[in-house]
Amino acid sequence: MVMKDYLNIGKKYLILAAAMLLCLCITIPVFAEEEAKQIVIRESASLGPDTVGFLAELPEAVSGSYDVYRAAQDPAAGGQLEKIDSVLLTGTWTSDGTYWRKSGVNGKITCYAQDSELEGEVIFCDTGLSLGRVYYYQIVLNDTWSEMTVSSNIISAQTELAVPELLKCYASSNTTVKISWQKSSKAQGYEIFRKSGGKWTRVKIIKKGSATSVTLKKQTSGKTYQYRIRAYRKVNGEKVYSAYSMACKVKLKNPTVKGTYSSGSVYGPSLSSSELADVRRVVQSFKDNFIRSGMSDYEKAWAAFSYIRANCDYAWRGWQYNRANTAWGALVYGEAQCSGYARGMKALCDAIGVPCRYVHANSKAVNPSHQWNQVKIGGKWYVLDAQGGFFLVGSQTWKKSMGMYWNESGLPKVNKTDHPKGGFVSSEM
Repeated sequence: MVMKDYLNIGKKYLILAAAMLLCLCITIPVFAEEEAKQIVIRESASLGPDTVGFLAELPEAVSGSYDVYRAAQDPAAGGQLEKIDSVLLTGTWTSDGTYWRKSGVNGKITCYAQDSELEGEVIFCDTGLSLGRVYYYQIVLNDTWSEMTVSSNIISAQTELAVPELLKCYASSNTTVKISWQKSSKAQGYEIFRKSGGKWTRVKIIKKGSATSVTLKKQTSGKTYQYRIRAYRKVNGEKVYSAYSMACKVKLKNPTVKGTYSSGSVYGPSLSSSELADVRRVVQSFKDNFIRSGMSDYEKAWAAFSYIRANCDYAWRGWQYNRANTAWGALVYGEAQCSGYARGMKALCDAIGVPCRYVHANSKAVNPSHQWNQVKIGGKWYVLDAQGGFFLVGSQTWKKSMGMYWNESGLPKVNKTDHPKGGFVSSEM
């Protein structure tokens, strides 16, 4: 179990930094009443520009508190550890069904755990910190029942800007690249880098922290580039950077992915040839970046499902705006209703060789206007509803639990039960 298993709270916090500090285990003397106990802080990470977290292995204790000490300088070099909060072993926890949360007495520290006990693996989070600073932490158990005091090792953690998650990167023409990302909290701007061959070169500085997209023109036709992004903020006159995003490959060539890109396409019967070309370019980029040789149909379907849900929001204004009932709305504009999600999902599946059908509800359904897909995985057909969040569910779930019915004539028979790895997926992925 690692920290991200506890802190998978939507996108409020970033995935933990890849490089974790190794803990230094300490030896605790043997007590007369019971076995020796120890506290080990195993890893730490920045969880945003003003928050750090560290994972501790806590011993079983009956009563008392875990006191959290913090220093702004390395204690080995003279920095002073000062107590900032105490987390009581007894008291109220709250739960959202995924993790349990408990706050310290002073409200500075929040703990996250698998259950409502301060033992085993527990995350400690400290907020309200300064960006770019290194902090040092130690935990001390004061067990009032056994009159025992146990101190942990000391670990450091640095606050960093969240990595701007790269959402979409594709060639909108043979000389133009469009990039979109999720903004980084408290960033003042972003830097775009490009690589051709072995060297990364900065090609764009965006001086706006709220920006989430950019169009790069005058790229060289026929080339294949990689792009990545990082956020920055000035602290005391100097730039503090986030880590780089993942790299995205873009081929500045005519797309070659398979699919139905002619007039009257299932991807959107009303789409023009240029709009269908836009869809094809986005689908090409998806395949180039997220599909690798040897992937199973299950893995491919999950990649497509995850991609469209990460890059498309529900079009609340209505289906008639911005092609929201087409694959263009879902994949290019980034807003769609159920029909657009389903058409976009079919375009992705067609390109990666996953058998997929576009399905419309009938009058018996609780929502006769709803639309979704059927996909074939492991020789069986399942329902996939990217807009609603249902991944590889069976007809029993779709009909009896969700009240959805459709004209099944001409369509493959949907498996009765859900796929072993299928079901409802939360909106926060």
